[in-house]
Amino acid sequence: MNGELTLSFLTRIAARYHLGIRDVLAAVTDVSGLQNLTGMLYPDSEIHLNAQARDRVAALCHVPQHVLEQALPAWTREEPSGKYGTGPVGRLLRGEEVVAAWGPACPACTAARTGREVPARRYLAPEQRVCARHRYWLLYLPHTGGLTVPLGRCPEVIEAQRQHAGLLYRSPIGAQAFEVARAVTSSWWEQPWPRQEHAWSARLDATRPDGADPGWWKVAARDLITYPETVALARLLASRPLQQRAVAESGGHLPYRLGELPALLTEVAHELQRSWLRP
Repeated sequence: MNGELTLSFLTRIAARYHLGIRDVLAAVTDVSGLQNLTGMLYPDSEIHLNAQARDRVAALCHVPQHVLEQALPAWTREEPSGKYGTGPVGRLLRGEEVVAAWGPACPACTAARTGREVPARRYLAPEQRVCARHRYWLLYLPHTGGLTVPLGRCPEVIEAQRQHAGLLYRSPIGAQAFEVARAVTSSWWEQPWPRQEHAWSARLDATRPDGADPGWWKVAARDLITYPETVALARLLASRPLQQRAVAESGGHLPYRLGELPALLTEVAHELQRSWLRP
């Protein structure tokens, strides 16, 4: 699948042959009976392979190298060195911080594309966290393979993804505006919520998995719960007229915080339907 983690792809290959992932890794990195593999295998791991190991994978799955390179972002990212000199080498890395942002692939999309109901993981840009067709949020969770969160009770999250994609298509600064907006909504999230804040609480309740601790879910689901507001704020920040009004209100200098721009903050409060943001 396009954008898939290499280790996720190998795990699906192992399942096809009714093998465990350790069996496939041993075959791919075998050097005279020794496993030329470094790192530890965890649910959130990725793997980098050298050229000889990539050749073995291509032969095992009967897929040309150029196809694998196009589909797997980490396929040629590194040429790791092994413990046993020359030969095939694999290096396991762990977690989003070490590799790149990823999450679970939509299970329905995976089944449709592969013909098998096997979990998969993909590298995901912020606008790819939502599968609008099957109404899932694709959540990264450390130390796990991720979590697919049903969005049937949160249509505003699906609509926000459509607006997010449109922003990136129209605006050359859309991606930067989203990152700034995410930092702002994250700061609001960490503060005590005012009594008027009902949307986030309702969204938390609507998406929390059965039996999950509410405190844990509030930490894990922040980007999901704040996503509609983050996108709305990003669209404002990318708006040329709003930028001009902000410059005029600040007297031409660069403001350090939103509180220095009361008119802008009022506009943000109106757009986000958050009266408690008004100065």
